[in-house]
Amino acid sequence: MRFVICGAGAIGGVLGGQLAKAGFAVILIDKIPEHVAAINAHGLRLKGVHGTHTLPIPAVMQASAVDFRPDDVIFLAVKSFHCATAAAELRRATTLELPIFCAQNGVANEGIAARYFQEVNGVMVLIGAKRLVPGEVVHTGNGPVGLGTYPTGLSQAAQNVTAALEETDLPVYTTAHIGRAKWNKLLINLNNATLGLTGLATQEAAAHAAARVWMAAVWEEGARVLQAAGIAYEGPPGMGAIEERIRELRDSPMAPYVPMDDERTGRTSLWQDLYHRRGEVEAEYLNGEIVRLGRQYGVPTPYNSLLLELITELAVARALPGTYTVQQLRERLRD
Repeated sequence: MRFVICGAGAIGGVLGGQLAKAGFAVILIDKIPEHVAAINAHGLRLKGVHGTHTLPIPAVMQASAVDFRPDDVIFLAVKSFHCATAAAELRRATTLELPIFCAQNGVANEGIAARYFQEVNGVMVLIGAKRLVPGEVVHTGNGPVGLGTYPTGLSQAAQNVTAALEETDLPVYTTAHIGRAKWNKLLINLNNATLGLTGLATQEAAAHAAARVWMAAVWEEGARVLQAAGIAYEGPPGMGAIEERIRELRDSPMAPYVPMDDERTGRTSLWQDLYHRRGEVEAEYLNGEIVRLGRQYGVPTPYNSLLLELITELAVARALPGTYTVQQLRERLRD
């Protein structure tokens, strides 16, 4: 079994790096020339919670450069706004019916991939990861990875990939209801916009009293919308759903640990979108889902509407993270 990782950014890089470190054949596809060149010249540098490793993984910029073979497994790890383009490119590059695994934020990607591939699986990725410099990814938090087949079930390919991932440092589990897991992850991701706007690292926000109250309200609003829409969501085994995190933010008496080492500092996907000045962010696939469902089911979404508006404005302006404080967000909410 060989793993073709389409999108070698934070998540794709950590997944591919972990699999390569465990001895599996991996090839990376990425559109950033400097990143691909650095990987081919020096190997993928995987840093973070499990040490530093330099891994000789081949990288290409186009799916057409991959010599696809019957034992390949495709991981789709591009941003949600690039999903359709990437899936179409992969489909043009091979006539083989290969299993594809969507290791992305949001809930729209599996349906998009299913337009091009017969067997689609979902991957709920709760690890912390960042890619800030070419050729390097940093694994900042060792949360679980959940796998299941879209729309429900657990295919043989999903079981085989789970067994492979169990040989890595990643905690892995399976679910026959991957959609529920990804809706819960979408709720968690709603505050990616909060951290992009304020510039706070994940650990800093968890130790910041005003940010904790704000983030709890954002999550609560999202859960209220999904409940009104009748959409089921569930957290990983032993972690509970989003309500557990809301209670932790509001009731935990101890300030969480904030690492002094920047390598362990968590940076959300939207923070990284702003940092790299891409001109767009994934918020439309996260907060945007809640805003649209809220409008459809008559549930007000002032928090998520504001986050979507402001993070989109910063992305278009190519502004860096940290333009707003939590207090300024509250003032904008009251306007």
